[in-house]
Amino acid sequence: MKLPSLVHNISFKLSALYLGLFLVSFLVVGETVYWLTYHTLEQQLKNTIEIEANRLKAEYDSDDIDELKDEIDEVSDSRSPGFFEYGLIDRNGNLIAGNLAQFQAAEGWQTVIREPSVNTPEPNAGEFLRVRVMALPDQLWLAVGRNSDTVENAGNAIIKAFIEGFMLIIFLGMIGGFYISRTFLKKIQRITTSTEMIIAGDLKHRLPVSKSRDELDRLAILLNLMLDKIGALIENVQQVSSDIAHDLRTPISHLKFRLEYAVKRPLSEEQYKERIGFAIDEVDTILDTFSAMLRISQIESGSRRSGFKTVNLSHIIASVTEALYPVAEEQGKKIHSSIERDVTIIGDKELLTQLAFNLLENAIVHTPEQTPIHVGLQSSGNRIDLIIADHGPGIAEEHRQKVFQRFFRLEKSRSTPGNGLGLSIVAAIANLHEGTLTLLDNKPGLKVVFSLSSK
Repeated sequence: MKLPSLVHNISFKLSALYLGLFLVSFLVVGETVYWLTYHTLEQQLKNTIEIEANRLKAEYDSDDIDELKDEIDEVSDSRSPGFFEYGLIDRNGNLIAGNLAQFQAAEGWQTVIREPSVNTPEPNAGEFLRVRVMALPDQLWLAVGRNSDTVENAGNAIIKAFIEGFMLIIFLGMIGGFYISRTFLKKIQRITTSTEMIIAGDLKHRLPVSKSRDELDRLAILLNLMLDKIGALIENVQQVSSDIAHDLRTPISHLKFRLEYAVKRPLSEEQYKERIGFAIDEVDTILDTFSAMLRISQIESGSRRSGFKTVNLSHIIASVTEALYPVAEEQGKKIHSSIERDVTIIGDKELLTQLAFNLLENAIVHTPEQTPIHVGLQSSGNRIDLIIADHGPGIAEEHRQKVFQRFFRLEKSRSTPGNGLGLSIVAAIANLHEGTLTLLDNKPGLKVVFSLSSK
């Protein structure tokens, strides 16, 4: 893996961003812990010194200067070195008692550096003392101090720990960022390779999906589903092309035969008119096929969805039933209807009319005489069902989904009029309205159920 490709990929940038935010948070927490710890320890030290200084001041207030000097000398000798340091100076700055003289004659807190004595060098020379200075009567100054190295050492230990933690986080973050970026790039590379194979013509190839099911895997799954749909559409286009060639070959052959016959043989004017009439019929058949194909394409494009309005489906079904009732009677069939009133949906009135017309016309055309046909419309909750059922020959189960394909006809000889696009148009209209078409066995006969939501 090249460094530039690693540095510039999104995963590495996100890892670096998260690492930077975490480091900033770590520094803020570290600084807060440092100051809280340092302040707490320093306050404890001051409280201890303050208590000792107040005790000695109370000793001076109750007795006299001599008692205070004795007390300072006594506690200085009895306590271990580095515990408390005492100093008592007069107005001239001369040390009267104790061993702490490096402070200023001013009320309050001071930080004093112990300096080595010329005569008796101090083993702890150079250390920092936190000193509380109090003014006493007779212009005397009392100082009580204590080594503050414990506070400083605790603060330094915290700083050191956070510096080490900071470096450790950077190290682990770089390793983690490199690993994440490497994994990310491997997946991207596999997707790129698969995409190149698909572009090269291997339309059956699919993007790899790992077991982790992360965001890239979910994207790959969606892309695979899209490729499946595209593959199905391509197969459908190929099938449609083949079906168009097959279905149009017959009328075009008839047209050619009739025209050749009219050219090669001497015919009367009436015979010429008859041949031209036959040719026009064949051309009309071809044009009808192309018109149906264009209508299906228009419906499947979804452009009609922008014009959806609230329509009364009950009125549509009743009107279609009334229009086809005489056609059914001419063929010795009778239509029975049970249409629920005022069923409304959001849709295209013209297309829904065509859907109902095609379904009912199919039931009339493809059933024998004396066959009863039932038309029903019912709603239950948010579900609406349009049912058209008959007691004719029905459709075999293995053909029930195929009848919605373009140019598919149960009659293999294709001797009866039609182009096999009626139910394809119905399927396109159903999909446009997000409805479902179901073919069921009516025992005997066929039941077609168009279901959709009223929302």
